[in-house]
Amino acid sequence: MWLAEKPEVSTFLEAMTVRFLEFLSVSQHWKLRYNHNHLRISRAILSLRLLHSWELADWFYNKVKEFSGDSLHLMEEANRYWSHYASPLHDRTAGSFVGLAIGDALGAPVEFADRGTFEPVTAYRSGGRLNLPAGAWTDDTAMALCLAQSLIEQKTLDNEDLLNRFCDWAENGTNTSTGIAVGIGQNALRVLGDFRRNGYLEALPIGAKNDGNGSLMRLAPVACFANDNIEEALVLASLNSKATHASRHAEQCCQILAGLLCKIINGEPLTSALEEIRKSPMNNEVSLMMHRNLVEESEDDIQSGGYVIDTLHAALWSTITTNSFKSAVLRACNLGDDADTTAAVTGQIAGAMCGYSNIPQDLKDGLKDERKLYVTSQFLSLSHY
Repeated sequence: MWLAEKPEVSTFLEAMTVRFLEFLSVSQHWKLRYNHNHLRISRAILSLRLLHSWELADWFYNKVKEFSGDSLHLMEEANRYWSHYASPLHDRTAGSFVGLAIGDALGAPVEFADRGTFEPVTAYRSGGRLNLPAGAWTDDTAMALCLAQSLIEQKTLDNEDLLNRFCDWAENGTNTSTGIAVGIGQNALRVLGDFRRNGYLEALPIGAKNDGNGSLMRLAPVACFANDNIEEALVLASLNSKATHASRHAEQCCQILAGLLCKIINGEPLTSALEEIRKSPMNNEVSLMMHRNLVEESEDDIQSGGYVIDTLHAALWSTITTNSFKSAVLRACNLGDDADTTAAVTGQIAGAMCGYSNIPQDLKDGLKDERKLYVTSQFLSLSHY
């Protein structure tokens, strides 16, 4: 992780890529069914994607194919690995995970502000109730990082490990953008207290706060990790939600988002993915929301508070009624109220749709700890194959 954060490493990787391509362009020895350079090419693609960018890895892979010419068919087995390591799927996983953080950071300064009472958000800004610097993110992204790291290290979702990471975040500021845990809700405090005192691995029911959006806001790592197995993703989404929310509404919304993200990450358009997801069994209130005609709804039809069904509805509306990542997350931010979470969920969907490479550069450059977030997304997709 620390390597990716050093500018000199990026410069080295770029120079190494050019030198390796110069060698491949003049050598004929590697154009065989088996050759030791095939493994070097695999390692180069993977290293470039992990530590630099999917764009550079993809460019390098396309150059390898170009230089191989008519010999590519001889390297069919090696090319299966190369094409997987450079797949656009990894660009979309990064888009979803980093998109979550971008939405969170854009919305944080206007969190809890009533719609129409603040200057419309057009870029990162400082301030707000949490008084964060521009580009800093809140509990949404911090808890998503905890979830991602747990999945990467455990190779599955272990609620004890996950809740210990949440406690470390809340108590010690681990995985925060400022060194201090911010945005911790009453429900999270209660659940973590129950875990510390009694070892409870699932949240206990307590009033309407069960139906909050806290498990939905951090969901992207589940789909990034298990995008090749939607059934596993649904199970993991359920476990993630139950860890902090004793709510069937929250659980189903997490499963819906996980299924939707898996389909989009694998290249399916949002509209057809939605149509398939709508066929899944769901309770009446969730079903009514999922079958609303989003395109014909106006801002007045959208609620942007902390109720999980409203959050998923607002995120879907913000995404489907806009035509770019930036316009989607800004529309979500400007709904106000629980703006950071609405935009974080929107960023997960819109980021998966457009891919990391198509997110505006200023949104990536201005995001706190962007490199950490990008590399984490790539280890998520790496850990499942």
